[in-house]
Amino acid sequence: MAFADPIVAWLQPYADAYGMHYLPTHVPTLIRSSLLWFAIQALSAQLSPKIFPKTFSKFNRKTRISWDIHVVSFVHAAIITPLAARIWWKVRQTNALGLHTHPLAVDRLYGYDYEAAQVYAIAQGYFVWDSVVSILHEGPGFIAHGLVALIAFTLVYHPIFMYDGMGFLLWELSTPFLNIHWFLDKLGKTGSKWQLINAVFLLSAYVGARLTFGVYNSFSFFKFVVAPPKPHFPPIPGHLKAFYMVGNVILNSLNFFWFRAMIRAIQKRFTVKPEQGGKVDPKKVVRGEQGVKVGVSGKDDEEFWQEAGAKKGGKSQ
Repeated sequence: MAFADPIVAWLQPYADAYGMHYLPTHVPTLIRSSLLWFAIQALSAQLSPKIFPKTFSKFNRKTRISWDIHVVSFVHAAIITPLAARIWWKVRQTNALGLHTHPLAVDRLYGYDYEAAQVYAIAQGYFVWDSVVSILHEGPGFIAHGLVALIAFTLVYHPIFMYDGMGFLLWELSTPFLNIHWFLDKLGKTGSKWQLINAVFLLSAYVGARLTFGVYNSFSFFKFVVAPPKPHFPPIPGHLKAFYMVGNVILNSLNFFWFRAMIRAIQKRFTVKPEQGGKVDPKKVVRGEQGVKVGVSGKDDEEFWQEAGAKKGGKSQ
């Protein structure tokens, strides 16, 4: 491609000098991906006030920016999750003899696959956007998440850990539901049936993708790095081993901090109270001896997200 060839040719010597041999091939995709997310943010800023004029008339500047950020986050998760899932599934398939033949399965540590690398480039472009936006508008938790993910998805082009990295992209499965929860709040649907249904999907996806599969994936990664079935050859460079292990701990820790904030936000939305006053007795409720009603309070999760280090201080609406 006319656009790509000069960029690849110019970057290749520098990439080779730092051991990033495969990165230049995918930089054009990275650039297009970054531009796409900035474009979607700008498009949302123009179209959303026209689609929801009454809602946006109540928003201050901070909330309008946050809306656009959530739009980009939603679109990215909707795109990257199925792409990553497809690669993740293909890597684990076997042939008629029961053998793994995919390049990433054959060499879990140093394997390279063009299709997987393109998916990483799309994610990498997103985390370029995410890092910039987080530095400008978000708190330390989101900044750390964006920068660690960006560096991690850049270093895979050594190549290294392309096999394991795809599983971490599947964490994004929960992101659309988190964004829907936020959108419903801003659209005046706080405590609605739709928000309750979404909360069930949100918690299920978050626990399944991030806290269960994510922890399992991390355990498998640590075991492979620290206690492999056979010695790694060549050995993993010390700086790469240290970065990926520390980064893994940081991202998993953030998942648990954010889950706490999420639970508190949902509890704030839906409170269960007895119809006749007093305290709720779960046994009586199950037996049908005590009626309950669902109460709704609040329409803003900012205090919880600020406490979790994900947001800057300040009023959102």
